[in-house]
Amino acid sequence: MERTVLPSKRLPLYALHARNSCPSCGATQWFVGRVIAECACCGDALPINHAARPVELTKLRNIAA
Repeated sequence: MERTVLPSKRLPLYALHARNSCPSCGATQWFVGRVIAECACCGDALPINHAARPVELTKLRNIAA
């Protein structure tokens, strides 16, 4: 199933720490990577919303190597 993204439309994003439904099939199971999240049912990929990332990175700076 192909999805066309129009420049005037907003691109759906995967939100960390929130319930996300796939825009193609409606499923809520995801394979989450560093940059994209892929729907476990249909394989549709969404970019991860990086707005939540700076909070997580500050937590990681306090961890000793």
